[in-house]
Amino acid sequence: QELIDFIDRTKNEFFKLPPEEVSFPRGISDVLKYQDQKTIYKKDVSVPMNARATLLYNHHIKDKKLLNKYPLIRSGEKIKYCYLKMPNPIKENVIAFVQRFPKELGLNEYVDYNLQFEKTFLNPLRPILSIIGWEEKQTNSLDNFFL
Repeated sequence: QELIDFIDRTKNEFFKLPPEEVSFPRGISDVLKYQDQKTIYKKDVSVPMNARATLLYNHHIKDKKLLNKYPLIRSGEKIKYCYLKMPNPIKENVIAFVQRFPKELGLNEYVDYNLQFEKTFLNPLRPILSIIGWEEKQTNSLDNFFL
């Protein structure tokens, strides 16, 4: 029960954080390899999530004329990216950024905090819980009914 309470408290705090604090840090390389002038990124190849997120960021920063405030991301840089709830204004499920989440894109309310929490906190914890036979949330079983 103590673990379940800890997970709940952590989740509540996580959901209060800004996008910069809950996003995945990654490096980006060969971003131009996946670029497509018409569709932003190539649709006929498997584009890594961080590359797709970067190309979407670069496209929308240029499109909204925000280059004075947010520099384009180039290969070799460190980025952060986060998942977005659908539907959203850019019609994609991910966006990257360098240091500051670009609020001007109107995506703050679309950050998928549930998926971010799942991937950054719960997924690494689950193998440990499985080994020791614990659950991440309260479960009821018929065993408790007969006690």
